[in-house]
Amino acid sequence: MLLNRWNDIVARQMDEVAFRSPGEAAGVTFGEIDRRAGEVDVSGEVVAAIGESTDFFPSLVAAWRSGKPALLLENKTSRIRPIRSEIPMGTVLIKQTCGASGIERSLFFNTAQILAEGERNIRGLGLHKSRRGIAAISLAHSYGFGCLALPLLLEGIPLEITAGPLPMFMQSALDRGGDVFLPGVPAIWKTWWQTGVAAHPAISLALCAGSPLSLDLEMTIHSESSLKIHNFYGTSETGAIAFDHSELPRNRADFIGQALPGIHVSVDAEKRIVVTSDARASGSDVLAWDGEFGRPAYLTLDEGEVSDEGLCISRCIGGAINVAGRKVSPIRLREILEQLDGVSKATIENERSRDYERFGEIRVHLQVEAEYDRKAIREALRQRVESWEMPRHWEFEIA
Repeated sequence: MLLNRWNDIVARQMDEVAFRSPGEAAGVTFGEIDRRAGEVDVSGEVVAAIGESTDFFPSLVAAWRSGKPALLLENKTSRIRPIRSEIPMGTVLIKQTCGASGIERSLFFNTAQILAEGERNIRGLGLHKSRRGIAAISLAHSYGFGCLALPLLLEGIPLEITAGPLPMFMQSALDRGGDVFLPGVPAIWKTWWQTGVAAHPAISLALCAGSPLSLDLEMTIHSESSLKIHNFYGTSETGAIAFDHSELPRNRADFIGQALPGIHVSVDAEKRIVVTSDARASGSDVLAWDGEFGRPAYLTLDEGEVSDEGLCISRCIGGAINVAGRKVSPIRLREILEQLDGVSKATIENERSRDYERFGEIRVHLQVEAEYDRKAIREALRQRVESWEMPRHWEFEIA
């Protein structure tokens, strides 16, 4: 089904530009993606699809053609984590993430689940070909994959891929003309507001996910530019769950929005959000708790309430550290630090950021041998983790 959808798009839009990126400024057509897919190496057990690579979309198409799972990776230096179980029959996509749990693992998705996720986002968000997406967030992250990559692959909705979210990269993408939809996280939206990007008239749909969006920022952007920032909520395990479709700012900070079509949301006795979704993962190679995928409804790690007005979330009880919308595993960070020369013990803490939109920050306390250079320890960690996984606060103690 996925390949059939793609083939139909190529037949209709072969010579149309599918995406532009810093490495492909002239644009890559749907037909060119299809041709490049034939050059992708599919000899392994999985086909790596690297979010920052111009071969991201060809790799996904190649995986579908080969009948092998596509494995999403953030960038060319991202490591493929060992998959600690058999890959379920029918798996077409693997997400490697710690999600809210803080436990690094591989999530498995089949064709029906990926189609459900893509269709829900396209219809629920009102995405269409005449409003291109701007990819200033990672296409390999669950958020970007669901609302940017899948609409291109399943509906032919074109993308402008920027070199990053900095205003200098955003301006030229927005100035290209036409309406755009722009997903971001609160910390990025704050920067876009401070630099005037949020006031650009090309933005006709603004999405925000990853961490809580403050009422102050939402109301300020709306009052200054009439742009409504729409909360968009989901989990790595279930895909998209809820969307704030109102054109007016919210009046309570914990309000997320209404369940998207085909999603049923409730709360259990402990106020944890329970989601029934046909896009939920088939399973994982490591379970966050016993029986996690043993029933149709998925028990999330978010607490809140559900009413006729929609969904509100009060807090997340997972072990991950949320750094500006990126989930960091303290378990993995501790393991890496304790493998470094000179470090005998590492303690990782989640510290609430003074910048509300940044949300969380990482604090590490290290027991180190006296002769080891602290700067060298920081640099050694930097070589082993993603930029957002680097601690902001450091404490050293001589072991």
